[in-house]
Amino acid sequence: MYQNCCKKCGSIALHTEVKGNNTGLYCDDCGAWVKWLGKDEFRAFEHSMREATKEENESVDKYIQSISKQTGVNLFDTSTIVERLERFVEVIDKEIDCEYEKRPISVEDNIRKNAYCYALEKCKTAIGNILDGREFNDLGE
Repeated sequence: MYQNCCKKCGSIALHTEVKGNNTGLYCDDCGAWVKWLGKDEFRAFEHSMREATKEENESVDKYIQSISKQTGVNLFDTSTIVERLERFVEVIDKEIDCEYEKRPISVEDNIRKNAYCYALEKCKTAIGNILDGREFNDLGE
């Protein structure tokens, strides 16, 4: 595999710049000139960059998937925003049902439960209105 490194800082992160008829190899980190590239060396450098990009893409994909599990954000999800909002409304519905299935342990807990479910229902209705092309606070009158 073709690989050069910067003589100044030792970095292997390099890029090319065309200066007149010549193509120079420069360090990404410190900007130092490394060497002039001939046609064959330039092709070899470009080829090595394409191979590195494949490996880096796989590494980045794995990293994104590991973050997706922790944050709940799936960047590889191809569904539309409407589909995602419809799924969100379903989750809100399930949360409301789950909350109402629990027996209140006190009068205060019952007040909390009703206020929480009311707020969830308002959010669900607002999202439904937006999905139907109306204003979020449209009462449907």
